[in-house]
Parts: sequence; C-alpha cells; structure tokens
Amino acid sequence: MTVTMIDPALLGIAAELPRSAYSTDELLDAGQGHLSGRLAEMLGSLGVENRHSILTNYPEVLFRGAEPEIGIPVVDLAVRAARRCLAGTPEPVESIGLVLGVSSSPGRLVPSLVCDMFARMPELPRTAQNLSIEYMGCSAMAKAIDTARWYLACHPGKTVLVCFAEATTPLSPPLPGFHRHFLELPPEQRQEAVNALHGFLFADAAVAMLLGAEGDGPRFGPVSNLTNALPEDAELGTVPDGGSDVPVVDGRRGYTLSPLVTPRGAYYARETVKMALADETCRLATPAEASALLVHTGSVRILDALCTEFGVAPGDETVVSSYRVLRDYGNTLGCSVPLMLTDPVRRPAGQGLLVAFGLSFGCGVFTMTVPDGGWTPQP
Repeated sequence: MTVTMIDPALLGIAAELPRSAYSTDELLDAGQGHLSGRLAEMLGSLGVENRHSILTNYPEVLFRGAEPEIGIPVVDLAVRAARRCLAGTPEPVESIGLVLGVSSSPGRLVPSLVCDMFARMPELPRTAQNLSIEYMGCSAMAKAIDTARWYLACHPGKTVLVCFAEATTPLSPPLPGFHRHFLELPPEQRQEAVNALHGFLFADAAVAMLLGAEGDGPRFGPVSNLTNALPEDAELGTVPDGGSDVPVVDGRRGYTLSPLVTPRGAYYARETVKMALADETCRLATPAEASALLVHTGSVRILDALCTEFGVAPGDETVVSSYRVLRDYGNTLGCSVPLMLTDPVRRPAGQGLLVAFGLSFGCGVFTMTVPDGGWTPQP
C-alpha cells in the first residue's frame, strides 16, 4: 500500500501569554548586588527585552528565594490558546481526530499535558487520539508537523490540534548569592553563570494551531531531521535529575549547558537546512531565497551567526519575526517558532523555511508554502 503524504495546511493559530511580564531592566534592577558588572552586561545583551512568566513574583523568586506564586497553571494557558484557535476557524470541533500536547516543561509529569487538556476541554471529541510530544526542547515544532503529516495522510478528512505550552520560569535556579560571568570563573564553576543565564533567557507561553489536509493557509513540510550527529552532542545541554536515574531532587532541577552549544547549534542548523534544500519539493536554491526565514530564537548571538551563515542580513524582513519574538517573549523553547507564525505581518506568496533546533541535540527544518495572494494570521 502506497501512502501519499499530505503537507498540513494551517487552518488557525492563536497564542496565549501569562499576564505577568518582566523587562530585562526590571530583572537587572532586582539582581543588583547578585550579578557582576560583566555578567549583567551579558544578560542585558541577549536580545531579550521582555518575557512573560506564569509566576506573579518572578523577580522575588529568582533573587530573594520567595515561594513561587503561580498566576496561571501551564495547562490552563494551553487550554486558552486552544479555545482561541478553535474559535477563529470555521472547522467543527468534531473534525479533530488527533490532539498533540507539546511541552518540555509540563505542569506535572503524569498525567501528561495533553491528557490534562482533555480533562479541562469537554468540547474535544472523547474518541480523538492524543499524543504527548514532550522533552523535545526547541525542535518540537518539527516533530509536531511530521506527526501531523503522517496522521493526515491516513485520515485526510480529519484535523489535528497541536498545543505547544512552556513554563520554564518556575524551573529557573534561584540566584541568592553573587554570580559572575563565564570568563570570570574557573571552568569547574561555569554552572554559576549558566544558572543566571537561565533566569534571563527563558520564558513562558502557549500556542495552539489547527492543521488539516485542505485549507487556504500556509502548508508545512516535508521535514528534514538531524539528531545527535555525534554521540557526545546529547550532553551539550541536560536536565540530569528528576528522572529514574536520579529520582531524588534537592531543590529545583539542575540545568547544564556546554560552551559548545552555539557552534554545534550552527552546525545542526546549517546541515539540516542543506537537507531541506535538497528535497525535490523545495523550490529554493539557498536560504536567502526564502520568502520567510523563521529561525528558533536561542539568543541574538546565535541568530546573528545563522543569518551570516545563510547569507541574510540580520535586519532583513524575511528574518525579522525571529528577532522580534526573541525581543518580546524571550526563548520559549518549543513555542518560539510557533510564536513567529502569530506575528501580525503579511507573509508574501512563496516558499519559506522554518528552522527549529535545540538540546537533545536535534534540529528539524521544513518548508512553509504561502499561497498566491499571501497570508496574514488572524488576531
């Protein structure tokens, strides 16, 4: 039996953000006396000006050891995004045959995010399939698109609801002491700077999208993937405790980050883009020809390096959504690339590239074909 793959069409999309938002200047003010001048300068130059948190007291939690006060649970954030998405499309909710819950920071380990969403959304068909795509980090959107392609090929009359939700700010290590820049520390103490970076770079968000076999929105796919080209790349960034190997956690979970993340991330993005360009369905000879280039917002340093690699000026309109999402929302892991699709700009007709890469270590690149006449996301 031959299965004809279907590139999903975007039928609807909506983002939901926690009400609590904190500027980088606010966090730096709260961190006075806790950060060296060199570290504060670095944290202020990540390309992030604002971030949202499900915590209503994030600066106090970060620097004063306050008990976290949750303004909205992450599953409720996902539910709000899903309902806004479904309200913005004429597709009947009964058409949903598969619900994907995508998160690397779910509210709890069991039940999963997607099962908790079913519990809070009685309107979802009880017979719809559900699948968790968890702990895929920043490359999660590529996994979700690939899963939707396979499902729709077998069930073309159905739709797929994908809910991305991340809440990493409650997991940020507290910073009660004095912290220094990487270059001010001996190698064995670099985790001190990693902890501070975590508190300033990552943020919370939810995005929901509805995908179908037919529709007037952009089409996604096929997807090119690259995972752990070198075995040691799996150790570039880890959350080593909280699993069955280290079931007892003293305080918040740890988060490690290798200094090789930037060069290896550039390698993964470059090589996976080459694979995507070589696909027979891709009409692009180079990334610079893409009508839109949406690249995961790891940090402004990584974005600048990839723009240079791809022959695109950092200020070019094709890549501006990548910088804008980083600036306004921070690094929201699996939500970052979906957030770029909610950017209220008109996408011209043509073929774009979406690049999602991150820890584990993996990268997924896929095309986005915008129909004649262009496309603008509905508010």
